[in-house]
Amino acid sequence: MFGFAWLTLRQAQEALRTGRLVEALRLLEQPAVRGHRKAGELLASLAAAHVERGERLLQKDDAEAAWVELLRAEQIGAAVRAGDRLRQTLVALGLAELRAMLAVGNLSGAEEVATRLRQRNVSVAELAVLVEGLRDWQRARDLMAKGDFARANEVAAQAARVLRVNVHLEALRADLARHQATFADLLVRLHDAGQREAWPEVIELSEQVLAAAPQHAEARTLRNRAWRVLEPVTAPHPGVNGDGSANGDGADSLPHRFYLWIDGVGGYLVCLANRLTFGQALPGARVDIPLVADVSRLHATLTRDAEGYVVEAVRPILVNGNEVTRTLLQAGDRVTLGASCQFLFRMPVPGSGTARLELVSGHRLPTSVEGVLLMADTLVMGGSSQAHVMIPDLEKPIVLFRHRDGLGLRSAIPALVNGLKCNGRTMLPAEASVSTGEVQFAIESAHG
Repeated sequence: MFGFAWLTLRQAQEALRTGRLVEALRLLEQPAVRGHRKAGELLASLAAAHVERGERLLQKDDAEAAWVELLRAEQIGAAVRAGDRLRQTLVALGLAELRAMLAVGNLSGAEEVATRLRQRNVSVAELAVLVEGLRDWQRARDLMAKGDFARANEVAAQAARVLRVNVHLEALRADLARHQATFADLLVRLHDAGQREAWPEVIELSEQVLAAAPQHAEARTLRNRAWRVLEPVTAPHPGVNGDGSANGDGADSLPHRFYLWIDGVGGYLVCLANRLTFGQALPGARVDIPLVADVSRLHATLTRDAEGYVVEAVRPILVNGNEVTRTLLQAGDRVTLGASCQFLFRMPVPGSGTARLELVSGHRLPTSVEGVLLMADTLVMGGSSQAHVMIPDLEKPIVLFRHRDGLGLRSAIPALVNGLKCNGRTMLPAEASVSTGEVQFAIESAHG
């Protein structure tokens, strides 16, 4: 046993000499050498080596890597004093970073820095003061979002006393004062419009309220009610005669949602409403985009208006990693619902208001589809990347379009619609099978 311990200590010493610190620690944790005087000396040398490596990394401005080395040294526990100077320097840098985040109003970044410092057992008084100011600032913003401007102003004043001079915090207090002066009157007008069931006025006033307080519960409830009342009913569209003309029976109607199945490409859920809801796929759930994911029954809404697509949180969402309550989406944005369900927002066709959502987190809808298409006026299927659905080898695009009579098809080549020939342009029934010489696809209502 003594010979084995001697050999292990020699191997640990060599690993330490050549900078293989992880291997040295593994050897020194062997049962055969625990408690050995020589092992204790080597552990002290190992901790010092981690500190020295941390100091070199810090000289290269890699503070995160320096923290890793310091924490390893402290976990060894044989030479804590050797790392005191390094810890003091890293703590000072962390506090400076926290102050910088607060100075530019980056509260999420400040929260991340403060969390890291606490996880690294930093307990200096200045950290406690800065975290107190950060918490009050965050709480003031939350109260403002809910429309409680009076309380928000009090909490913001507390934050200002702690953080002293901060232009972004002062700007928040100025916003609070400005909104507080007009908000009560705006709410009175909104409630009055709701009692009169003046729904266009309710929408206008609720948007004004929510611009100042995005989480105001009453305004959101009234706006949702107004939307339901004013949601336009899609006009019924006729069937299709053999020549592509309307037969006039008006039996079918354009669905709120439908599936587009394309041979050799895949399927898509196509949504036509200007306002959509996201939520968990549960029995009886009435959301437009049901997700097999750990999200709420109703998690978010997406509204298409003249400016573009506005996503609004009902439960926590992130856009490009930043928590938001309401924001205008840009092409390429990544939206995360809940902890991990993420989709990519795309607008692949210039000049078209139709958008495409691609689930990129491995989650899915109950019906397996390649993505979700938010159809505005047209939906383009083509052979280039500037198409809402790319179909390889399709020489000329095929376009679905919205019409007062329903859903239409425009194709430069002849097509068969439910077995009947049509040329150029025709209206489609709610359930349709379309075939050209290059592609076959079907339209199927998504009920519910």
